[in-house]
Amino acid sequence: MIVTDYSIFQNRWQITARLTLVTPLRIGGGQNAGAYSLSQSPVLLSYDAQTKKPDPYIPGSSLKGVLRSTVERIIRTFNENKSCIAVSNKRDNNLLCGKEDCIPCSIFGSQKEGASIRVQDAHLSDELNQNLALGERPHCATRYKKRGHEYVMQTRKKGNGQVPNANPRFEEIVTANNSFDVTINLDNANEQEVGFVLLALNEFNHKRCCLGGGTSRGNGFVDVNRVRVAKKSVDNDDDALFQVKTEQMDPIMFCNAAKKYLKNIDNGEDTCRRDFDVYYRAYSTDKLEGNVVVPYEIITTKDFQMPGADEATVTNQGVPIIPGSTIKGYLRHTLISKGEDADTIDELFGASVGNNQHRSRILISDAFPLEQFASSDMIPANTRLKLWMVFDNIERHEVELISNILKKECTITGKSVADPNKTGKSSRNVVRFHPVLPEKFEANKFLELMV
Repeated sequence: MIVTDYSIFQNRWQITARLTLVTPLRIGGGQNAGAYSLSQSPVLLSYDAQTKKPDPYIPGSSLKGVLRSTVERIIRTFNENKSCIAVSNKRDNNLLCGKEDCIPCSIFGSQKEGASIRVQDAHLSDELNQNLALGERPHCATRYKKRGHEYVMQTRKKGNGQVPNANPRFEEIVTANNSFDVTINLDNANEQEVGFVLLALNEFNHKRCCLGGGTSRGNGFVDVNRVRVAKKSVDNDDDALFQVKTEQMDPIMFCNAAKKYLKNIDNGEDTCRRDFDVYYRAYSTDKLEGNVVVPYEIITTKDFQMPGADEATVTNQGVPIIPGSTIKGYLRHTLISKGEDADTIDELFGASVGNNQHRSRILISDAFPLEQFASSDMIPANTRLKLWMVFDNIERHEVELISNILKKECTITGKSVADPNKTGKSSRNVVRFHPVLPEKFEANKFLELMV
């Protein structure tokens, strides 16, 4: 096997970009963050000696891990045999294979060869108001118990009646609209390998990959822009003594080089697996089967208010929003109350026990207002908001289960918050969902050269 010789400086490709949080980011800090945060569940923070305060940051290892899994997923979609598996126990003979023709191993390393990529920690952009970078987000999960083929809500006694048994907790998050500066270096790499890193970064913009924890309930949706690529190489001028020159390059050129590689290995076969290491049904013409991202416009038909941490309603930097976790909980509760099969619910919303353990196939971003309003304590009626709903490796009938719920007016919080009157109609928190044109990962469309 031919390995890259890192003892010789051939070139260095430097990718810089601006990563902007569309929804909150949560990368847990554990006990190490306890010294800098009063939260019971703090995020990862780094102490800045200049500002003399701790600031959130994105570890290079976190971003590198998402980039690798995304590159693997893209390649595997076009040819199962051309990509190994970074995190899996399924096909052990392919784990970090280190084969000469394995692009992910060439970029990100294996047991046989070091990585050409170096992803630096991403820190807050200088021009931002860092006083608003952190927030506290409530999260409440109602407990259900599986009985046969159905889920049954667990209750507890309160007063003379029974109420749902829930686990309320608060988590610290990095608020949306904050931006981080990203720097990625690749040593002795070729244009094709640089292109795959750029394609993976662009998947964030399509909302097909997320960053950090709690993504199924709205965290980790980001936009990547201001992408720049610079080539650093040795100046061949005879009078120069190891002078390194820097050239600015066109990022599209690298993306097209990677797409040409994919076209050469493309076997045109749809995968029957629904694992998250591949884009399911990428060759199908069905727009509602596979990896499908549906933007929704929401209109509040009544005022919306849901208590947050020390605030009248949940906000992001003082702007009221509807949390993705609330909408996801509403959908799951509605299917359970309709008596939907428990296995179907597990397939949609994830399962942590049993033989078919996997994460949620539905990821729902927070809903942010598209217009300004005076109140910071509620979202007024007739306000338009936008969210993204990601159906990851899903089948049409599963999408239809969700879309059928969203065709009607929805009261997306519990009775105590929605404040029903004597007739049972809610006086607030009623909304209507309007889907926008969905975007699916389509193999043929993905292979189109960028211009």
